[in-house]
Amino acid sequence: MRVKKYIVDSMSDALQQIRTDLGKDAIILNTKPIKTGGFLGMFCKKKIEVIAAIDPNESKEKETVKNIPQSPASFVAPSTQPAPTFSNVLQTVALQTGSAQRAEEEVQSGSVSKELEEMRGMLWKLMMADDKNTSLPEAFIPLRKRLQSQGMEEDVLASLFERMLKELSPEEMQDDEKVRQKAKEIIVTMLREASGKHGPLQPDTSLVTFIGPTGVGKTTTLAKLAAESTLARQKKVGMITSDTYRIAAVEQLKTYANILNVPLKIVYSAEELVPTLERLTGCDMIFMDTAGRNYRNKEYVEEINRLLRSPLPNETFLVLSLTAKQEDLEAIIESFKGVRIDKVIFTKTDETSTYGSIFNLIIKYKLALSYITTGQNVPDDIEPANPETVAELILGEIRE
Repeated sequence: MRVKKYIVDSMSDALQQIRTDLGKDAIILNTKPIKTGGFLGMFCKKKIEVIAAIDPNESKEKETVKNIPQSPASFVAPSTQPAPTFSNVLQTVALQTGSAQRAEEEVQSGSVSKELEEMRGMLWKLMMADDKNTSLPEAFIPLRKRLQSQGMEEDVLASLFERMLKELSPEEMQDDEKVRQKAKEIIVTMLREASGKHGPLQPDTSLVTFIGPTGVGKTTTLAKLAAESTLARQKKVGMITSDTYRIAAVEQLKTYANILNVPLKIVYSAEELVPTLERLTGCDMIFMDTAGRNYRNKEYVEEINRLLRSPLPNETFLVLSLTAKQEDLEAIIESFKGVRIDKVIFTKTDETSTYGSIFNLIIKYKLALSYITTGQNVPDDIEPANPETVAELILGEIRE
């Protein structure tokens, strides 16, 4: 394959040069804006870098193949050429690699050619850049609409579709059920890869700390897990709260402690934590609530860090509400970057019908999934948030 790079002022200039140098069957592999010239970063000129390629053997193959579509190089000029269809591009992929069957065999054997990867990349970019879905196979259109309506971000969606494109055969791309099943399979795989050691509360954990902003349900979630440890695991449980800023929070936790018949201690500073833990040495597991103050306050984050310095085997759970906006959730996580977070709990799934933010955040920040909450009832309305459950929520297979 002959590859050539062009620096041009516009795509029309690029097309003209490419067709002159490489011919009408050339393929545009990549385009990106660049800046040239200037002095000390000033007075730079905006240009476009275009990488194009041509297979010298393509003309010979074309003689034996009927109804070959227009060159993909023309795809970048929608103003002068009709929008390419998925079948057009798919045929081009098959042509460029000899045949779709041979390409799939190369994938399976692990000897994927550079040309095949380039063609798949071109098809993927075309699909994701097409807002009107004219280049998507029909089976992908409802899936894309579903994932977009779930709030899945475009870059994350692009990564998902890229993997699907690599793993589905041309025939499977036309099958609604196979496309949906492959999407679910890859969503689960991506969550497992990003989430690492996900899972519920570990049985050997002695101290469990809940952190997060105001109003996400930290205290209620703490009570649910404390009740589950007491009633189901037969653990001797203790409670600590450092949330002395809200009288209602202390009273709420006292109510739960009385119902479960477990001790509750209040700490007013990080220095009081170790002596308080010593007073609860008879407990198998201690659950600590923290104040839900303004997470943008650096002093609050530093206070959380001091509270997390415990000699006991411990886990820290970041509690996030799915009713919050994606931008706010990301801001919360960014503010807690200096805090050791072991796992994340997503609350209020019963108060929303969009779950894409779970996928966005796990993939972007490599958070470890643990639980989702589905209501206010204690000790019910909480369940492990495994990747399969998240995939089913996003795809609408369970709870709407």
